[in-house]
Order: sequence, then C-alpha cells, then structure tokens
Amino acid sequence: MSSDKTFNKNNLDHYFYELAKIYKKLGGKKMPAEIILVGGAAIIENYGFR
Repeated sequence: MSSDKTFNKNNLDHYFYELAKIYKKLGGKKMPAEIILVGGAAIIENYGFR
C-alpha cells in the first residue's frame, strides 16, 4: 500500500470505479445508491483543481 495520502481527480475516479465494481458484486443493480461528495473531494471532482 502506498503511503501517499494525497487525492487528485485521477485517483478519486479510480476509487469510485473500484467502489462501483464492489457494489455491483453485492447486488447493487437491485437498489440504487447515492454518493454525496462534500468539501475538497467535491471541488476536486467538479473543478479538477486542488
């Protein structure tokens, strides 16, 4: 595991992709889910800067 704890748009997108794969394996097609981003994560995801 990497000791780098910084977030950027690329690794956030990767984490969301991995989360979606796990959710689908757990039967996520039957029940919708919503992820709410707040603070810095919302800024990074929407505007691409930190």
